[in-house]
Amino acid sequence: MKLKNKVLSTLIATVLVLSMMVGTALAQTHELPFDYPEDAGYVSPDNDVWVVLFGGAAAPPLTDDEALRDSIRSVDVIISGNATFDAHIVANGPSWTPHDFYGQSVDGETTINIPYDMTGVGYTEVVVNLKNKSEGPLQITRMDFKDADGNVVLAHGAASDAAPVEEPADDNDDVVEVAETAPEAPAKTETAPKTGLVSSALLLGLGAVAFGTGAVVLKKKED
Repeated sequence: MKLKNKVLSTLIATVLVLSMMVGTALAQTHELPFDYPEDAGYVSPDNDVWVVLFGGAAAPPLTDDEALRDSIRSVDVIISGNATFDAHIVANGPSWTPHDFYGQSVDGETTINIPYDMTGVGYTEVVVNLKNKSEGPLQITRMDFKDADGNVVLAHGAASDAAPVEEPADDNDDVVEVAETAPEAPAKTETAPKTGLVSSALLLGLGAVAFGTGAVVLKKKED
């Protein structure tokens, strides 16, 4: 009976692990940038990057603004690295619409654009798979969602993260202000003396213990 229970428990655990693996294979990440292994011939699972623009709970949606969603007409997928690859990009909303781009190459950065009109659609997403890559670095860096005039109305990935850093470089006053506040940095070192206080307290405590121990020994000798 015990052996039967052990076998049953093992089977249940195996099924749970396999189900978790399958769930992971369905979509690796919604976060960008996403880096591929540099090995040649890397076989990617389906749906390497699965970005939800609007609605649903498969991943955190980029926006809940219906007017913004309705203004989008295309998506730029920005890819960085130094490799060749095949790109499979899906616009998913009212239907699953794949776009295949075979024999692509990148040495630095390249952009692949797909049409993307999701006006009035309750759940919209973009899925990207890069397959059959050669040896070398390869990264899905960013997605730029554009309106009919080609203006970027929403960006997801490296661009939005880097933007706040680039702004101060164009303003000399901001640079000076940063330099003026720099001397305040040493104030953080005020915590250093605490280490000394702790050490002193520790030494005093050890001394007290030693003193007490000595007193006990002397008392025993006197007895």
